[in-house]
Amino acid sequence: MNFVNRNGRQIQYCKAAKKLNLLHLPDDLTVMIIGKLTAFEILTSAQFVCRRWRRICKDPLMWRTINMCDIRIRNAVEYKLVEKMCRHAIDRSCGQLEDISIKYFGTDDLLKYIIDSGCHKLRRLRLIQCLNQISDKGLCKMAEKLPLLEELDITLCLNVSSIALEAIGRGCPLLKSLKFNYNRNNNGEEFVIAKNMSNLRHLQLVPTNFNNSGSRAILDGCPHLESLDLHESDIVEVEGILKTRSDAQLVTPIPKPTSKFTSNSNSILSTLLFLFLLLFLLLLGENSGEFDFT
Repeated sequence: MNFVNRNGRQIQYCKAAKKLNLLHLPDDLTVMIIGKLTAFEILTSAQFVCRRWRRICKDPLMWRTINMCDIRIRNAVEYKLVEKMCRHAIDRSCGQLEDISIKYFGTDDLLKYIIDSGCHKLRRLRLIQCLNQISDKGLCKMAEKLPLLEELDITLCLNVSSIALEAIGRGCPLLKSLKFNYNRNNNGEEFVIAKNMSNLRHLQLVPTNFNNSGSRAILDGCPHLESLDLHESDIVEVEGILKTRSDAQLVTPIPKPTSKFTSNSNSILSTLLFLFLLLFLLLLGENSGEFDFT
């Protein structure tokens, strides 16, 4: 196909494409680009771009982080499909998994699958809105196998209580950050945390109905705390206790409203970048015969 520029000269499109085909991106740059995509985008799109991308997408080091929090699940069929996709991503990590975020579809069976797959290097675990599917029993068994865990977020998991927190405190001595939000009504979580999680740097508990003794227990039991978020509790009591501590360096953050655009901007930008690169590689592939979609 030929094009005519402003000066009336014809430009041969195919020859230009062949020249572009020599400009292969280095593996390091390609890994960085693919790393901006979500697990869903990699499994459903990126790995099918070309043989080279598929090889990179199968590298276990690409799966040290698995984020499955950006997928909308509308029915039971999609629920099972997303869980199956998550298990496949875990398999690809070959035990190198360090960071996993799960929203909606987390279950005790899935937690067991993570451990049975040899993912004992996990440093960050986020379980969001799993409702009644995750229990104390599942988390207690998992905590025994995660000695390197440093960050844990349990939000809207209604069957998780202080029983699981106690097991996590015993099994995960390196835990530095805990978010335990909108799960059960307060059942002594503050005392369990104070007794079993002395290395915490960051703690968020929402909502809480702590009294002075509960707040004091946390501050005394977690001497390394750098931030404490109890923004739906009686902050006045906490501030009163802090004023009596000469060594207090604690900051109690106030939640700021977040913009929907801001929260999704990274995903939008990564998707646009991926589509641009996909179009670019398709352009090269037309002339090089490089693509293999099997």
